[in-house]
Amino acid sequence: MFSRRTFLKTGLAFAGLSLSGCSISTRNSSVLISAARDPEGRHFIQAFTADGGKLGRWPIPARAHDIAARPSSSEVVVFDRRPGRLLYQLDWKKPQEVDSVVSHPLRHFYGHGVFSQDGRWLYTTENDLETLNGIIGVYDAEKGYQKVREFTLSGPGPHEIAMMPDGNTLVVALGGIQTHPDSGRETLNPESLKPALLYIDRNTGDELERQVFVDPALSIRHLGVAPDGTVAIGMQYQGDPETLPLVALHQRGEPLKPVKATEAQWLALNGYIASVCFIPDSQTLAVTTPRGNRIGLIDASSGELKTLIHNRDCAGAATTASGLLAVSNGLGDIQLLKCHQGQAEEVSIARIKGCQWDNHMLSLG
Repeated sequence: MFSRRTFLKTGLAFAGLSLSGCSISTRNSSVLISAARDPEGRHFIQAFTADGGKLGRWPIPARAHDIAARPSSSEVVVFDRRPGRLLYQLDWKKPQEVDSVVSHPLRHFYGHGVFSQDGRWLYTTENDLETLNGIIGVYDAEKGYQKVREFTLSGPGPHEIAMMPDGNTLVVALGGIQTHPDSGRETLNPESLKPALLYIDRNTGDELERQVFVDPALSIRHLGVAPDGTVAIGMQYQGDPETLPLVALHQRGEPLKPVKATEAQWLALNGYIASVCFIPDSQTLAVTTPRGNRIGLIDASSGELKTLIHNRDCAGAATTASGLLAVSNGLGDIQLLKCHQGQAEEVSIARIKGCQWDNHMLSLG
């Protein structure tokens, strides 16, 4: 009732691939995946190693955004960029067609989603095009990603969604921004923004907790969740950059706490956070800003921004299997950093030719 499936019949290009066994062998234990485009403007999903080795490449018809890994499997789902209507499902170990699901005509995806811990249910953030209200879509992965349910949120513009460590609570970055595809990506309610951090019961859709921050122009967009339940939020300021905090931390039942930083540091981030990534073993929280060309490293224990690293057009951030921070950028670079309490040293940097990485990156272990 809610969606239909289609198959993208594409010519797939693979490197480092054993076709006889349909399996991928890597020189590096960390496998990463990201949406990208080439210099000719063609879009694709790329699997690769942290040292720059190419694995699978899956062409897609338009720009994609974030990636979710299905637990206990090699399946991943990649989401169209807002206001796209496709999500792509593939097995990154197998050379096969990309399987896609189309949203209901009166819905579009916001580019993010997350699986339940058992891998059965996929939760996505969506826009209701009649009311311009936010929706959480619920898809059954065992039935071909059929949409079986949806929860209505009390506000517009949900963006990133994550699962809390208890496995029963979803945390949602509610951006507060109304948009409609007929107006492109234009903000339709600039005078009435109400961003919030929401905690939602994944079984019932009930709102369990709502937190708001210091300025309604700080649209809450991206999330990181630590094993102890600490949630980090990354924000994007809807206006000219100011010296307002762009990153905050939260524990259930407490108010949002801004990360401590100087005015110059906040200005260097240029009003825009693209990715948020906890590196628990190194007590570090990493954020990226392609508009500020910076990686920000925060001491997770003190909540203080310690380090800014220049990285042109950086956006994607993920923790590798060995505990390093991998950061991608629009030039095709993959930078590896060894972090500790908000400090870092560079381990390596590789460039994958023909890949202009998009905003997010996933580590597959």
